[in-house]
Amino acid sequence: MPWISGEGFLGMGAPLGADINLVVQGMMGLALVAGGGLARRKRYRAHAVMQSTVLLLNLVMIATVMWPSAEQQVMPAFPGVFERWYFAAPAIHGALGILAEGLGIFVALVAGTKLVPEKLRFQNWKPWMRAALILWWTTLLSGVGTYFVWYGAVFR
Repeated sequence: MPWISGEGFLGMGAPLGADINLVVQGMMGLALVAGGGLARRKRYRAHAVMQSTVLLLNLVMIATVMWPSAEQQVMPAFPGVFERWYFAAPAIHGALGILAEGLGIFVALVAGTKLVPEKLRFQNWKPWMRAALILWWTTLLSGVGTYFVWYGAVFR
């Protein structure tokens, strides 16, 4: 994407897209926590809007920044990605990200639609939403780790 090319602004020598993604992901992580606060205050509609917006924005970031980067830099290293942290860190992050985004989409579909069959729907929301939040933050932290492995000259 041409709008994300060029030098970044965080001083790590990363491309602009990577720096934007890192900042946006951090803001989304904080928004998810804020959305949890909305649910605790029984502001369920605002909670749903906040969490769904983050989920959709993350899909945009995956499609425009993370997937193209992984396709260019990580995919060519398969199947030996776990031989160097440069490739292993984003591979682990990607696997966690697939799980986190998938779980988030599943929770949103159960909460907001009738698309999920009754047998697969859950009634107790808190464990599912907490699991999604924990998985999201684990993925976020692994993404920060990937950023530093790639651009902080860690484990090269």
